[in-house]
Amino acid sequence: MGAYTKLQAINEMLLLSGESPVSDLDGSSGVDTSVAETILDQKTIDAQARGLANNITIRTVFADQSGRVYVPSDVLSANMMTPVESARANSTDVPVAFARITTRGWENTPSAAAFFYNLTDGTDIFTAGYSYDIEVILDVSWEDMDTPVQKDITTQAARQYQMLTQGDGAVDNYLAQLEQFYGAKSKGADMRDKNYNIFNMNPLARRAIDRQILIDPQRFRFWRGGRG
Repeated sequence: MGAYTKLQAINEMLLLSGESPVSDLDGSSGVDTSVAETILDQKTIDAQARGLANNITIRTVFADQSGRVYVPSDVLSANMMTPVESARANSTDVPVAFARITTRGWENTPSAAAFFYNLTDGTDIFTAGYSYDIEVILDVSWEDMDTPVQKDITTQAARQYQMLTQGDGAVDNYLAQLEQFYGAKSKGADMRDKNYNIFNMNPLARRAIDRQILIDPQRFRFWRGGRG
């Protein structure tokens, strides 16, 4: 949970544009506040959609009785991880072992949930009752994001808001440097939470640091020298 409130973020955006801070976000603080809040919401979705808000996880979903696999309602994107065998796997024409799975129905949300679609075979019907592992990008609220991520989003929003309202080139240059600084801190926090490192992601590098020196008696011979 982040320690940076949405009101603090918007007030920072206003101050960096030379405007006065506000005391609330209930709509009585003026038009500029609503514009700043809209830009902040857009930048929040941008960061979350890229999976940079520590909001990627794995879930297991099940096909319902009709065979449809629905996407959970609290996600921005979903990717099927369980391999799905294509109906054309045994085709004598152009055999395809596994189907390409995508998602459809996002325009119907929230009245109807999005669902997975077998693009290779042209169907949205899967094996009823079967479980599927999916990788999802969660739609996280502002309060649930980490503080470095909140700060990064605020800086990006402040830069865009300043250019839209003031258009000062010198201030934009200053905000660009802040954006790079807080962007690096945000990505560092995200990678630390995900436990990413170059050795785990690269098998060759992992073997290089975890190698064991073994002596093969078939390749190396040692003689005990002496006098005589």
